[in-house]
Amino acid sequence: MKWMLFLLVSIFFIPTHQLVSAENQLTVQANTVVNVRENPGLDQTVIGKMEIGKAYPLLKEEKDWIEIQYTSSSTGWVAAYLVTKNGQNTDNGTIETEQSTSISTKATITENGLRLRKGPGTNYQVITTLGKGIEVTVLSTSGDWYQIKTSLGSGWVHNDYLQFGKSESQSSTIEETEDSNLQSATVIEDQVNLRSNPSTNADIIGKISIDTVITIIEEETEWAKIQYSGNIGWVHKDLLESGDIESRKGQKTDKTIKLLYDRTNIRSDATVNSKVLLIADSGATFQTVEVLDDWYKIKLSNGEFGYIAEWIVEDIATESEDANEGNSTDLKGKTIVLDPGHGGKDSGTIGVIGTLEKDLNLRTAKLLANKLEASGANVILTRKDDIFISLQSRVDISHFYHADAFISLHYDSINDSSVNGVTSYYYTSNQKKLATSLHKSIIDATNRKDRGVRKNEYVVLKQNRQAASLLELGYLSNPAEEQTMLSSKYQETISTAIYHGLENYFSY
Repeated sequence: MKWMLFLLVSIFFIPTHQLVSAENQLTVQANTVVNVRENPGLDQTVIGKMEIGKAYPLLKEEKDWIEIQYTSSSTGWVAAYLVTKNGQNTDNGTIETEQSTSISTKATITENGLRLRKGPGTNYQVITTLGKGIEVTVLSTSGDWYQIKTSLGSGWVHNDYLQFGKSESQSSTIEETEDSNLQSATVIEDQVNLRSNPSTNADIIGKISIDTVITIIEEETEWAKIQYSGNIGWVHKDLLESGDIESRKGQKTDKTIKLLYDRTNIRSDATVNSKVLLIADSGATFQTVEVLDDWYKIKLSNGEFGYIAEWIVEDIATESEDANEGNSTDLKGKTIVLDPGHGGKDSGTIGVIGTLEKDLNLRTAKLLANKLEASGANVILTRKDDIFISLQSRVDISHFYHADAFISLHYDSINDSSVNGVTSYYYTSNQKKLATSLHKSIIDATNRKDRGVRKNEYVVLKQNRQAASLLELGYLSNPAEEQTMLSSKYQETISTAIYHGLENYFSY
């Protein structure tokens, strides 16, 4: 009996620090918002978010996922490609942690194609590549490796490729910037490659998002050398639109336009990044003098000129013509039920950069509701705020109001981050006509990838006796598409497209 008691006591008091110390030597941290999930996988429940810069103990690695000690009493999983490991594996497989020294100083990249890694060692994943002459901020050191901050994010590089103090190439660039009249331009495609040299075979040293305003330093045949957020590289001219408004060719016009929304920005140039000259409310009218792409140049009351996006105004002349043709009455008196998917405790999918689907669904629904109400339609929202509504309750609302059309708005997600596009769903044959009309209008207006009109047994469709459609308006699991869908331009375009899709549906 005594020996059994001794055995039990021994088991309970065996030192355990050796079992966890190896794990605790390695930590991970994030330099952007990273979701912590219950299990490894993008489809798993999100239990929280990592604090930027905070080190979390690494417990386990499984393919592209890392288990961390999230709180003192809970663990979670994060995508390995979104975090940085502090410490590195040695050749014999043990963890070697070096003392990291925090500093904050400027340095310049001395070689093109320098790999920015997630940790201090060549065994860590490459985040991106950097070009020669780029100025960075050094945050800390670990042996021969420096943690740096760039416009593309933070990561680690070997100290052999950093020069402290101003480099010759950097000096010449600064002088050139100061002494010449540089031209600005706007990027017109998403995720445009920034290259180290003017060639499609040159290293990609970064990516630039659509509508980003950059500075052109010099030009060479079909390529432009640009400066953007401290980065210097080359972009093909076909992917840029001149920022010099006066040099761009516009079509003369003389018509009156009316604003559709309150607090509309009137800008100094025909880009969403230009200075706001005036803020006007819905119903305000202006005289146009020129059309530049999808922007109107308008005359202001003080005699100056401003620019307003074409997609947030309506042409008064056209409106009158439509009324004479009878088209403007297609939506008048119609009852439209808009269903912003998810809400409350149900966030829906969560984007790569943390976008909550429920919020984006509601944003689109409210924009669309404004357009429909302006046309005389009776609009019902299944939810106006961030609250949870059951699927059957959404269907009941459709039945209660005898909806002429029920539209459920969603944004999609899938494990493959390259998938993109728009899909429209129906269940019964009388719903297919509505789904087809909406889908065609969306594809025509947005030029997104057409993923088709499909039959599906979604509750809001299957249990719904009214004409109904569920729209998946893009993929939050695709980083580039997520950025596009968050833009005001896309939201205006997509809501206008659905509006016109309903017009066409009721005019048949």
